Amino acid sequence: MKRFAALVIATVLAAGAQAQDIKIGGLLETSGFIASLGQPGLEGAMLAVEQVNAAGGIAGRKVQFVNVNSESDNTKTVSGAKRLIEQEKVVAIVGPMSSGSAFAVADTVEKAKVPMIANGASRGIVLPPEQKRFVFLAPLTDVVVQTAMLKDMQARGIKKIAVLHSDVAFGTSGRDALDKLVGDFGVQIVARETFGNADTDISPQLTKIRASDAQATVVWATGPGLAISTKNHRALGIKTPLYLAHSANDFNYLRLAGDSANGVMLPSSKLYVTESLPASDTQKPVVERFVADYQKKYGKLPATFAGNGYDAAMLLMESIRKAGTGPEQVRDALEATRNHVGVTALYAYAPDDHFGTRPESVVMLTVKAGKFELAAAPKQ
Repeated sequence: MKRFAALVIATVLAAGAQAQDIKIGGLLETSGFIASLGQPGLEGAMLAVEQVNAAGGIAGRKVQFVNVNSESDNTKTVSGAKRLIEQEKVVAIVGPMSSGSAFAVADTVEKAKVPMIANGASRGIVLPPEQKRFVFLAPLTDVVVQTAMLKDMQARGIKKIAVLHSDVAFGTSGRDALDKLVGDFGVQIVARETFGNADTDISPQLTKIRASDAQATVVWATGPGLAISTKNHRALGIKTPLYLAHSANDFNYLRLAGDSANGVMLPSSKLYVTESLPASDTQKPVVERFVADYQKKYGKLPATFAGNGYDAAMLLMESIRKAGTGPEQVRDALEATRNHVGVTALYAYAPDDHFGTRPESVVMLTVKAGKFELAAAPKQ
């Protein structure tokens, strides 16, 4: 019976699918290493589809969301994409949370000319634009969040940093992006260390960093490594600031890191701090509605990855509403998007810009008493 081990079909319809339904596919990982990102991403995408269907669908047609669980495996992601395209005949795809899986599947969707909005944060997923015509991004990208982080460092007088990153695509892509950006902010990388996703102790790398003259440490990774490195950093008594990738803006990180998380700094979307935003913030009502609807449907607060899945699905459905179901028309409509107010970000795409997220979507957070809050502005 297990013809395709990685398959989980998530259908957002009370009744069976109808021939005239518009099918959107998903490659969101609900098991394996990235499950803590993929499951909320799937929940966010399903909520978006439910809301659109409740409002009458698209031109009177219901939307069906079909998700393939890739089990956080790149090869299974490619197999799942082929199933969605060839058998399910999806119009578009909400892509995986894993940057590595997004890289792996990009050629498949490009050859099939099926628009995909990926949820990995590495800008290289959509580069070069002339070769990735059908691939877009929904999350805050590494360059956007690193720019906010480096501005914060600059304001705090931090000029020398250590970089500790995982050895997977998200970590290495973030490292490369940081290498290119630091000089613009007068910051120098004085120590570099790498760890594996399966590592359970990152103390040796952090011990070397402690011996350097770095004024702060940046950890760029996803998954348990973020919490492990935070705990190891504290256990080693390193007193300089600890900055984390935006992938740490997750309840699982808070749970795993415990009290060690208090005081960390990280760039983030506005999802966790809506009550602190001014009434004039364009995203505030959109995020507030999303949080309320998500909590009502799932009985819990949404993680940032739920917002990514929600935005990706909404962007695709809005483009289908404007342009119809033709793949090139959907792609063109995405590229013409200029001011989509999402949960994760304000979005604006272009033929040579499939990144989407705008810099004003990013805020700097810290952790206090086990909760995310806006970081205090640096003292002048």
